[in-house]
Amino acid sequence: MTHLPRVAVVEHHGLVRRGLESLLAGSPSVRPVVVVAEPAELDPAGPRPDVILLGPSPETEGALDEVVGKLATLGRVLVVAEFRWRQSVTAVLRAGAHGCVTRETGDEELLGAIATVARGGVHIAPELAGRLYTELRLSPAAEPPALARREVETLRWLAAGLTHRQIARRMALTEATVSTYVKRIRSKLGVGNKADLTRKAFELGLFLEDGETRAAWDPTGP
Repeated sequence: MTHLPRVAVVEHHGLVRRGLESLLAGSPSVRPVVVVAEPAELDPAGPRPDVILLGPSPETEGALDEVVGKLATLGRVLVVAEFRWRQSVTAVLRAGAHGCVTRETGDEELLGAIATVARGGVHIAPELAGRLYTELRLSPAAEPPALARREVETLRWLAAGLTHRQIARRMALTEATVSTYVKRIRSKLGVGNKADLTRKAFELGLFLEDGETRAAWDPTGP
């Protein structure tokens, strides 16, 4: 009897999670074993999956390599993400992932990626191949140090034009804490002024989406 790859889905977005569950349940080539919203909901004592399909939440995407490293002890990880944050494709692979696809990946490619990863192979979505090639050509010294999740969030708001006080209100922090984050960011990225920080945020793909930017400038907002 042919072994069907056992797949666990970890996807924070409810609609996407239900879609993935429906796709896997309707495919004769895989067997879904568990579907959860967050990595912490996976039971290490439960059925061991061949592939863990990971759709990271905004809270965990900034530290995606750490999440992948933990999940890799439970099964082969296939990441479904846009990689807009500081986290790179190579960092995720080094952390233990066996594949990376995006949320635009089609059903057939996704099922094929699952099959490849289940066999121990590696699958990179074509739209991420160019980025992976560029990252591989960079020396480790050329890559900026990783930022903590709250530092990433602070940098995104800075790049959107918010003041330290406005950022503090949005992040429920004191203005002094935000200033500390900014100092750490400048030190890690080796930049000295707001223009350089904004440029670096653009280089790292940390600019806010249009809807987020409008919210940031909404005079009626907090």
